[in-house]
Amino acid sequence: MGKTSERTTLHYDALTGLPKLNLLKNKITDLISPGSGEQITGADSFAIIYIEVDNFRYLVDTYGTKAGNEVIKCISNYLTCKIKEPHFIARIARDKFAIVIDEFKSNTKLVHYIENIINNACTKCSTNYIFYISMSAGIAVFPDHGRDLKSLLKNTETAMFTAKSLGSEINIYSDQLKKDIVNQIQMVNKLQVGIEKEEFTLFYQPEFNLHTNEIIGVEALVRWPHPENGFISPNTFIPIAEKSKQIYALEQWIVNNALKQKLKWEEDGLEHIELSINLSSKTLESESNFQKIEQIIASYKVDYTKIIFEITETVIISHVDTAIERLNRLREYGIRIALDDFGTGFSSLTHIMKLPIDIIKIDRSFIKSIPKGNEETVITKNILSLAQDLNYRVVAEGIETQEQLEYLKLISCDRGQGYLLCTPLPSDKVYEVLRSSDDCVF
Repeated sequence: MGKTSERTTLHYDALTGLPKLNLLKNKITDLISPGSGEQITGADSFAIIYIEVDNFRYLVDTYGTKAGNEVIKCISNYLTCKIKEPHFIARIARDKFAIVIDEFKSNTKLVHYIENIINNACTKCSTNYIFYISMSAGIAVFPDHGRDLKSLLKNTETAMFTAKSLGSEINIYSDQLKKDIVNQIQMVNKLQVGIEKEEFTLFYQPEFNLHTNEIIGVEALVRWPHPENGFISPNTFIPIAEKSKQIYALEQWIVNNALKQKLKWEEDGLEHIELSINLSSKTLESESNFQKIEQIIASYKVDYTKIIFEITETVIISHVDTAIERLNRLREYGIRIALDDFGTGFSSLTHIMKLPIDIIKIDRSFIKSIPKGNEETVITKNILSLAQDLNYRVVAEGIETQEQLEYLKLISCDRGQGYLLCTPLPSDKVYEVLRSSDDCVF
């Protein structure tokens, strides 16, 4: 191989002919002047766009390397047609590209420009393989988001991965984004310590028969009284636990302790009380972690006809067949299944009827609208009517006012929970309530 050919291989990608990462770095370095980085040659600022092809690994795993190469060449040709000098484009990894835009009028127009490019990629790329092409992009702008090569590349990549994790197509770097990432990393570390030291506790929110005022069951809710930061909201730590996959260990702890509590209640003569436990879509999708939940269930001798596992519509949308198979395994124990937050997702009635669902919980967003007479109120009434026709049990969530309660009774909703009826309580307190019901009269 001659020297010219070696230099070409070193600097240019053999598959696409695009510059490689080292030429991208040279381009950025040339734009940043030596020294403080406060001035650049040419424009007052420039932007780096980091682009990754979504789900590329699955394409290669399914169709092979040849299919992957064809898609990459198609994308390369498309981007080359869209990005002209003085702008710059490079292929920096197997499924990743970078663009340097050294002239643009505003961040808003820049985002719009890149958005149009990646949105049109699937319609412009035609290959021999049926594969929907989508991409995620992150943007960092000099000098606002970095004054040197290292920080600019790092922040651009951070913006892209944030876009991917949020399910958005494009994201521009910001100081707040950096703070959010730091906070997330710190939360992951705190979660690990919390799980190892068992800092979590379970509260229980009673569910009532709305016509007799009797408590018929409780829902187990995880709470985190952090030793230094006080109570940390589940809305804060649960999403991070799901992203970091710490949800598996946390959920196993929840199921184990909830069933332990149920056994104690049964021994104390409260065997009639139902216990609801939330099951994340992550656990339901993971065979190995679902088996761990099954092992915990098998280790307890409780009345499983009084146990309810609650799932959300996310499971229905993503993995219907898998959900059906695993939920049926739970039902073999006598466990019933509740569909939580009903009405907030995008599932069809066909999907719902396929699933082994026993209970539908109407989301609090619909209950909140009562009794204003708007569309949500009508939907609530129709959901209840439909569920009754299909022999589902219905539970209204988030009852907070007397007006909401009276309306639900009027339309024959039998069961409900919410702060008007009773707040979530620690195990010792809920035991007293289950014995007397004096603290939760409505």
